[in-house]
Amino acid sequence: MLISREMVLDQDIGLNATLFGGDMMARMDKVAGITASLLSRNRRFLTVKVSELLFHSPVRAGEIIEFHIAIARQGTTSLTIKLEVQVYEPVSDTRRDVTSGEFVMVAVDERLQPEPILWKPEMVQAASEAQLARRGLRADRG
Repeated sequence: MLISREMVLDQDIGLNATLFGGDMMARMDKVAGITASLLSRNRRFLTVKVSELLFHSPVRAGEIIEFHIAIARQGTTSLTIKLEVQVYEPVSDTRRDVTSGEFVMVAVDERLQPEPILWKPEMVQAASEAQLARRGLRADRG
């Protein structure tokens, strides 16, 4: 499911003329938090784990990046979100994989103690359908 698009600006670029890896990780963490909120009726989530963040291709100033999510695991108080980031080229309508990873988010109460996730079934279903459609598109591109 596409959650967000952003343009990379000159101020985001490091000495190697590419987006800082830490900047990408921060953006992905923000998207994981937004995703958790979209999928549930909970007010607060904390990131408790980031797994295997892979940088596939550099991102340069002026490129548009897309954040796609899939639900990897649904628990009672936590969920694991698989995030894939791609550069989108609107002129040619092509995409390039740039970063991927998994984020474990835990729902917490006002005391920052874990609480049950109040799932929005329609949003979980929409995310599942988007994931299936995305897999189909990738299989077609071969």
